[in-house]
Amino acid sequence: MKKKLFMSLFILFLSIFLLTGCGKTTTTENKNITGKTTTEVGPINISTEDQNDPYEQWLNSWSQSGHLYIHYQRPDAQVEDYSKYCLWIWQHAPKDLEGSLWAASSEKIVNFGLNRMTDHFMTGEEVGRSEASTYIDQYGIIIDVDLYRDDLIDGKTGSKVSFKGATNVGFLICDENSMDGSSNWVSDGGRETYITNFDKHFRSNGAMHVFVVSGMLSKYVFRAQDVEVKTNPVTTDNTGKYRSLSENLTKDYGIPKTSDSFSSLGVGYEIFVASFRDSDGDGLGDIRGIIDALPYLSGLGIQALWLTPIQKSDSYHGYDIMDYYAIDPKFGTINDYRELIYKAHKLGIKVLMDLVLNHTSKGNIWFEKSQWAETGVDGNGNAINYRDVYRWKFESDTILKYNPETSKYETITVKEDALSDNPSWYRDGESKYYYYGKFGSGMPELNYDSQATRNLVIDMAKYWLSFGLDGFRLDAVKHLYMKDEVDDTGSDTIIQDIGTKTSYDDEKKKMVTKAFDYSSDLDKNLQFWKEFSAKLKNIYPDCFLVAENFDGYGARTAPYYNAFDSQFNFTGYYHNLSKVYQYGASSYVAGPNNEYNETYLNFYGTGSVGIYVNGVVAYTVPQGKRPDAILGSFTSNHDVYRSINMVNGVANVDDVTPNTEIKGTIGEIGRAKVAAAITLLTPGLSWIYYGDELGMSSNTNTHEATYGSENSMDIWYRQPFLWKESSITPNYKAGQYTFELDSYNKTLKKAEDQMSDQNSMYNFYKQLIEVKKTYPKSARVRYDDQFSSNNVLVMDITTQSGQVVYKIFINTGYDNSDYGVNASGYTLYKNIGNGNPQSFGSSSYSVLIYKAN
Repeated sequence: MKKKLFMSLFILFLSIFLLTGCGKTTTTENKNITGKTTTEVGPINISTEDQNDPYEQWLNSWSQSGHLYIHYQRPDAQVEDYSKYCLWIWQHAPKDLEGSLWAASSEKIVNFGLNRMTDHFMTGEEVGRSEASTYIDQYGIIIDVDLYRDDLIDGKTGSKVSFKGATNVGFLICDENSMDGSSNWVSDGGRETYITNFDKHFRSNGAMHVFVVSGMLSKYVFRAQDVEVKTNPVTTDNTGKYRSLSENLTKDYGIPKTSDSFSSLGVGYEIFVASFRDSDGDGLGDIRGIIDALPYLSGLGIQALWLTPIQKSDSYHGYDIMDYYAIDPKFGTINDYRELIYKAHKLGIKVLMDLVLNHTSKGNIWFEKSQWAETGVDGNGNAINYRDVYRWKFESDTILKYNPETSKYETITVKEDALSDNPSWYRDGESKYYYYGKFGSGMPELNYDSQATRNLVIDMAKYWLSFGLDGFRLDAVKHLYMKDEVDDTGSDTIIQDIGTKTSYDDEKKKMVTKAFDYSSDLDKNLQFWKEFSAKLKNIYPDCFLVAENFDGYGARTAPYYNAFDSQFNFTGYYHNLSKVYQYGASSYVAGPNNEYNETYLNFYGTGSVGIYVNGVVAYTVPQGKRPDAILGSFTSNHDVYRSINMVNGVANVDDVTPNTEIKGTIGEIGRAKVAAAITLLTPGLSWIYYGDELGMSSNTNTHEATYGSENSMDIWYRQPFLWKESSITPNYKAGQYTFELDSYNKTLKKAEDQMSDQNSMYNFYKQLIEVKKTYPKSARVRYDDQFSSNNVLVMDITTQSGQVVYKIFINTGYDNSDYGVNASGYTLYKNIGNGNPQSFGSSSYSVLIYKAN
């Protein structure tokens, strides 16, 4: 028995000896990138490596611990066919870092300013063979990435990067010819590839081998014997037969009914999940953190929650979905989400999911199937051609593109568009096909001319409603059908949105002036959204749908109320408050004749409304605002400056330039309180952006000084919430940007301290919420021009029949003129901010609320 045991151990040790390269050692032997010994991790060990496979034995004979080897195969290719390719690779999680450049041989991209770590593929000598030239075998060339190098740098900026602790690593195999700033980068397969659970795939000798095949990089494997070679028929097609098709969808599903359960709600709360509360110490906010914060939210008086996307995504913000049916692991689990809904409901708080339907990530399984023109069936047994789920055109197909120099639309090919400085169409890898991506190359857009696409997203939405979810915040509703996306016959109503914007192009490494054209097709958008609403409410009648229609013109957004229960009031955010501080509060009541002011019910009916451009009616839009619509006023959100910055900007009728450096003066804080009062006391379901109730700012001056461009300026709109305990305060990085507090936010009292301070911004908000919660169902507002003055805005809150319930006086601090409050027939209900009813003109930034006797 002892002899058998001895022989077994001998064979085992001999096998280990052979597999680790005949005893070859390196200075980092038995360590992988996590810094743990292989005996601690050992995810790929003797049992899974084929010790009798000569190829595997050969790999292990020269592999070095802490190195990642990418085996890149282009079937039937010669060495020269590989010469134009290189590797771009980065840590994606837990830290989202910039990429480093490997095996780049072109001096052209070096002259352009890209920094490379190596300039060649592995040679025969480097893998134990005799050849001094590039080694190529049946699995292609080999790119060696030394993960342990202490001089790893970002290929674009030269800043230090790292793979230490990486759990998810992304990479691209790029065509070097596209990386010189003349165009957007072209990569094999046309999409990023992610090695998930990266720290679990090191071999027993501490090295990792990844095998990829051209056109199917996402099918990577870790052992040569598992390599599969297939050819994508789309990649080699020259006929154009793989264009996406469209159907003639004309059915009108009517106006959906809004549930009474939402018509009486007062105040909701938006949480940018990554920045709110961290429960596990990884630096990212998460669902468990939100569960832990429910007592705080309930104490504030919140009645509805909107979480930014928590479905699986390849970005920190989540607005590019990889898997619509999965919770992103960085935010938690499906059980966490169920628990959140359950516990929120116990506190009387409804939960809305942020649903992104305009576009997906290129890593979405639907997009991968679409790239390969696969077919299948949906959950209801309906046939799907996945090619039709996204918008595809052949390189010679034409589109209409707006030219700002001529102020006209011109006909160009999608190939020409992709090569321009402001493309909307992007080449799919090395094929002759192009996909539509208005928000960027990484966000291909779904094709809603296909009924299969409509069915997919509607079925997915029903899945989440089955959890007890209360509804959805619907992202970018006007973007589903853009003018340059559809084959416009000229009969549809097009809402114009044209202009120019200069920003830094990360791939071209220069400032680029882009002529944006977000003109949208109103008719086609409404047709889909009505179908979406009707099919959800047919099963879940209490489902609530609030739309993000990013447009400051109330007349242009009004027709969308025919498809949604509510919309966010960008009109109020951009224009109405600016009027208060340019012309005084009395100018605010001029709203009925102002196309900006959505708070009035003057847009529903059967006529049309003229849209003015440069003082002239440029086009008209149909009226259509429902009289029972629920307005969605908001303090700010994750895409715009915070409330305190916006209301302290330089105002004019058409725009507001925010104050990018709030310092905390009495006037700045006072104006923020006025903005909160107008926003939260406006009838409907008003929304607080997390941290606005603490007076948080979004100062961007630090960003401009550090990065010198407006790129990713929105990180300052997404700063960590001010919890007193540092261990639960998020602390993370995305790319080169660190999410940190600006200089003013560092001076603010933390949430817990503000809760106990009766004069804090928190308690100012809390008192406003207490009033809003007592509004009657479907309350309306009438701005009282009889009593409003330059410095005091008077709001009458009425029932639907016009009976005044509350008379509200808001001292805006516009001037110090005396003001006599006339509230005959009313009783003082709330005095917020210690206003003096007898001499209200001197009580700047205070609110008096009178209740009808």
